[in-house]
Amino acid sequence: MGIWSNAFKLPEHAEVNDQERALLLALAQKVRGRNMALAVSLAMESSRPLHNLGAQALVFLMPLLSQVFGIEEAEKAVKLLENPKAVDFFLKELNAASPNGANHVK
Repeated sequence: MGIWSNAFKLPEHAEVNDQERALLLALAQKVRGRNMALAVSLAMESSRPLHNLGAQALVFLMPLLSQVFGIEEAEKAVKLLENPKAVDFFLKELNAASPNGANHVK
């Protein structure tokens, strides 16, 4: 039975590195600056099962995106969308603005 114990095992996702952390922190600050944290958090949480599909759509559009943003930036976006730990880090930072986790409208 040794062959079947590892047959359907998914690879472990990588931890978020410092460069990705800085990018996600900057993105979270921009979203909070526009008072869109609650809407973005809702959209990210509700589409969580589709993040891999979105990453594959970005791979499909890579020739176009690489012309607009550069190949490195497009590959970073794909890598971040595929990593649930990166999405969790982004949502945690996005909701860290207020004590109850949501931004209040002034």
